[in-house]
Amino acid sequence: MKLKWYGTATILLELDGTQLLFDPFLPLNSKVFQPAISELAEIDNILITHGHFDHIAHIPAILKQSTGKAMVYCTHMPREGLIAKGIDSAFIRKISPGDELNIGSFTVKVLKGKHIVFDKALVIKTIFSFRVLFNLSKFIFMLKENKDYGEFGETVVYDIQAKEKRILLMGSLNLDENTDYPKGVDLLVLPFQGRSDINTYAMSFIDRLQPKKVLLDHFDNSFPPISSNINTGLFVSLMQEKYPSIPVICPQPGASWIDLF
Repeated sequence: MKLKWYGTATILLELDGTQLLFDPFLPLNSKVFQPAISELAEIDNILITHGHFDHIAHIPAILKQSTGKAMVYCTHMPREGLIAKGIDSAFIRKISPGDELNIGSFTVKVLKGKHIVFDKALVIKTIFSFRVLFNLSKFIFMLKENKDYGEFGETVVYDIQAKEKRILLMGSLNLDENTDYPKGVDLLVLPFQGRSDINTYAMSFIDRLQPKKVLLDHFDNSFPPISSNINTGLFVSLMQEKYPSIPVICPQPGASWIDLF
């Protein structure tokens, strides 16, 4: 099984010719890696963790270039948002926590998730930063997009199984308190943005899930001024100190495939 990270939360998994694309997004920052729409449009299975614009806004553009076989899997409100944008409902499969999807070599269980709660310190720092002025047009665009796309308490986590390996993919750095998530998965995909105390906050999910390996995503500056480049070094150091047997992968966006297993 192999994985490619395109930036933000855009993850591509491939096994035996089956490809799963998660949360495709085209960065609003020209200085970071820009995935080619044509490349993303070749993928037949698109799975969405939640409806925020940085996880869903470019799906219409991707489907417009697709061969007509692509299927989008998402919960109710993202589905409604995409239909309002002109996507044919025949290409959108509604999912809910508890569902199990069999897609090629993959079995994907849909688990209830939870979106990260941004702390006040980060919100204040972001809103009152000069970066807002430097990126004002992008900021206005994102405010508009947030009216069209929202989370609505529908974040999901994907429990992905194939060839006796298991991946837990989170689209936002939080978990539901009342959901029983699998422990000891072969890989945990962990979004690494959204808190001023990100290092200790993220460590709490390692404590809870005890994965065998961790891959960080969403730590890039793909939609300033809301996003930032997050230094992953301290978290890696904390992991080496507390969990030296658990490797942490900090991929480069758009780089070559990572062979997972």
